[in-house]
Parts: sequence; C-alpha cells; structure tokens
Amino acid sequence: MAPRKIDLTTVSLPDVLQLMVSGSGRSWEEIGPICGWGPANVNRIRDSRQDYWPTLPKLAVFCIACNSTLLIDWLEAQVEIGGVELDFDALDCVGLIESMGDLFKEMGDVARAGQTAISPESESGRGISQREARNLIRELVDVINKCNDTIAHLRPIVGRPGED
Repeated sequence: MAPRKIDLTTVSLPDVLQLMVSGSGRSWEEIGPICGWGPANVNRIRDSRQDYWPTLPKLAVFCIACNSTLLIDWLEAQVEIGGVELDFDALDCVGLIESMGDLFKEMGDVARAGQTAISPESESGRGISQREARNLIRELVDVINKCNDTIAHLRPIVGRPGED
C-alpha cells in the first residue's frame, strides 16, 4: 500500500506558511530577519487579505529557515489540481459536530493502531515493527487531513492564520 500523503489541496497558502513557522519552533519575528524581511513585510505576508507574497528566492530561504518543504509540497498539490481558488463555506454548528465526530473516529483509529503496536502480542514483541510504524503513519496522516479540512472550513470565520 502506498503511503498516504497530507492533502494539501484544501489548505490555503497563508495556512501553509503558518504551519511551517509553527513547526519550525521559531516565531515569525525570528524567521523574518533570516529571510531578509522587516516587520512590515512579515505583516503583509501573513495578512491573507493582501495579495503580497515573497519572491521565489526568498521562499527558498523561508523553507530553509523553517526546515520544511511543506510549501514546495503545497505548490505541487496546487499544480496537480490546476491551482483552484480555495474558497470554502464556513462550518455551521451541525457541520462542526459532524467534523468533530469524523476527527474523533480518526483519532480512535490511531489509538487502536498504537495499542496494537505496543501490545506484547504485537509482531515485534517489545518494539514497533516496520509494518506497524507504517500503519501508524497512515492513520496519523488521516488525522492531519481531517484537521486540515476542518481548519479550511473554519478559516472563513476566523480570518488570518496565526491569530487563531
């Protein structure tokens, strides 16, 4: 079975940038100077209402500063789907309850896979086998995808990434 990928077709560019910064362990204030951006540039880049984006060479530096290629992966996903606009309807209360139910189901799948992997009766006995690790990763990617989908439908309510 092919490994599952994070579905980046439902994630906005500002959310991808925020995910990269959050995952880097650095703040925007720390990454900005590494990329040669002043505070005003950082604020404009973070503001999804502005059509202001870093240049390609600076994006490469940004990826290095964040120690992540998520932006490159996002670009590839956008090319594959034709770069459609990401305009999602906001979740209502019923949609949120359904989304949370789906998310809890996915987290339950992760818990079951983890329980199987650490069980004394597991394939490897006391360690996690390669097959069990792959299964855990697949289940975790499903959780990430469900979270990203929920975020995409909450974004119209919240607005700018990083302020939520």
